[in-house]
Amino acid sequence: MPAIDLIRNPSGEARVSVPIRTQRLLLRPFEATDVEGITEMLADPEATRWIGGVKSAAEAAASVMRMKESFKGRGWGTLAVLPHDTPKCVGYCGVRPLAHTQEVELAFGLSRTCWQLGFATEAGSACIDATFRALPLDSIVATVYPHNTRSIAVLKKLGMREESQVFGIWPDSLALLFRITRRDWAERA
Repeated sequence: MPAIDLIRNPSGEARVSVPIRTQRLLLRPFEATDVEGITEMLADPEATRWIGGVKSAAEAAASVMRMKESFKGRGWGTLAVLPHDTPKCVGYCGVRPLAHTQEVELAFGLSRTCWQLGFATEAGSACIDATFRALPLDSIVATVYPHNTRSIAVLKKLGMREESQVFGIWPDSLALLFRITRRDWAERA
């Protein structure tokens, strides 16, 4: 089924079962209390280098509310990431519509304090599993800039394969498109 057919969700019910619990993480729809953690992450130039750059506190708050409302409206989307040992949101992970396409994209971003801990892979794997279990999609894609080697490594660990080059956002006008098919996911499970 094309993802475009999954945009409207008149019932308002969650299609992806949440919260999602992994060995070390809780992934759940965003709440107003998550603004602080997302504001800190989006204020860090290194943490935001590949995800659109530094954002103000107001922009971070708007992002949290947009992700919250998008999940509520579709029943699937980007989730807050919280380690089990802290009540603080340290980033986001989930699937969302890829603008100007009929694709669903895996997206993730984490505070630098959570880098190199395997959280992106753990959260990404859980989101891919939950999405394929809940939604009748043929595949999930991800876009990444060629120099973002850490995210490329995560995508490969998730079983995603580089498929093509696509237009990025200036000044990084070239991006890579990765994809995992339902069939590939099922073979890994």
